[in-house]
Amino acid sequence: MTTERTILQRMRDFAGAFRRDDSAAAAIQFALMALPLSVAVFGMVDVSRASAAKGHLQDALDAAALAAARSTATTDEGLQTVGEGVLVVDLTGSRATLKSSSFKLADNAVVASATAKMTPVIAGLWLDGDMEIGAETEVVRASKNIEVALALDITGSMGGSKITDLRAAAKELVGMIIQSQQTPFYSKVALVPYSMGVNVGGYAASVRGTPTAGTCTTPGCEKFTFTTASGGTATRTISTCVSERTGAEAYTDAAPSTAFVGRNYAGSGNPCPAASIMPLSSDETALKARIDTLQASGSTAGQIGLAWGWYMVSPSFGYLWPSDDSRPAPYGGDDLLKVVVLMTDGEFNTTYCKGVISKDATSGSGSSSDKINCNATNGNAYAQAEALCDAMKAQGVVIYTVGFALSGNSAAENIMEDCATDADHMFLPDSGADLKVAFRAIGQDINALRLSK
Repeated sequence: MTTERTILQRMRDFAGAFRRDDSAAAAIQFALMALPLSVAVFGMVDVSRASAAKGHLQDALDAAALAAARSTATTDEGLQTVGEGVLVVDLTGSRATLKSSSFKLADNAVVASATAKMTPVIAGLWLDGDMEIGAETEVVRASKNIEVALALDITGSMGGSKITDLRAAAKELVGMIIQSQQTPFYSKVALVPYSMGVNVGGYAASVRGTPTAGTCTTPGCEKFTFTTASGGTATRTISTCVSERTGAEAYTDAAPSTAFVGRNYAGSGNPCPAASIMPLSSDETALKARIDTLQASGSTAGQIGLAWGWYMVSPSFGYLWPSDDSRPAPYGGDDLLKVVVLMTDGEFNTTYCKGVISKDATSGSGSSSDKINCNATNGNAYAQAEALCDAMKAQGVVIYTVGFALSGNSAAENIMEDCATDADHMFLPDSGADLKVAFRAIGQDINALRLSK
């Protein structure tokens, strides 16, 4: 419309110049030029309209081809149904009317084309019928294998509607990532629910070592007796949860056979969560069923949840898992995308010393009688998380962060920003509806298909 207004304005300016020249010669000259000038000007309007319509057709075809590529259709007929349906809707109300379209699968790409017609204003005087415009595009389809680990906060502050919202959003995200066709490329998701630690279930002995029978005053036995931060004595039984790995491999993904992760002696006031990890799987039904079991309890050891998000897509941990389908591929494949999604609703407040929540763990991690009388071996939880994120990124892992209803918690917001691959990979939803939008955006980004032409 801007171009059309410009053309008409220039025509008015030209006519105005003639009106100001009242000589007979000028009047005759203007009369002779008026008709062809009008035809030319309005013809340019038609050209402008056609150009805009062609741009609209191209945008609509790009969107239709993306929709067809993201669909589960495996035949040309199925792709045609999906693609043309989107194309017709996107062209509704435009200047162009769809004449024909084609959506076909060629190797691993959807190749699409479309033609449309538009009725000219002036050009129809010399054109036989409507003007025809066309567009073409090609979209690469599912060109990478996808391994995604969801590290999901199930702490006590996630109770009520928040855990309900998380379950709904996480299931939708799984549905977006897992494709019905697992060839030639696969798509898999692993689950890491976390609170005061991560419950590794039946893998506990393999990742933190088999405890010695009896009760000891040093960690490693089935039962551990220690001095609490309040000066008392407590005895705890080892759980199937794990805490931070310490030592030289604290911030690497070295195999547990090289360096065990931390033990966990949980107290009754802040117990190991029931929900355990689930290795990589393309079984959408099983993943959603596991998500439905998530319940909120406990404090927040976000650095441990983050570490296990990494471990689930790390080839170093692959030997632990029960089948080839659940074992991550090696790093560095051109056709491979490894992703960790870290979601939390609050401050990382739980750190460990000797497998028990440390004396210097921050507010919300329990009373002093629940903690051991020593400070965190690895120090601040946020510093641990940042070190883990830096190491993950160095391996090419893409990190999305979701800070749910953080209410201005600057420390939590900062780690969301620092850990995310970039600003476009960080989300700070305030409500359940916003959380669903954030997870949906992550799913769309993970599944983003590049327009190759």
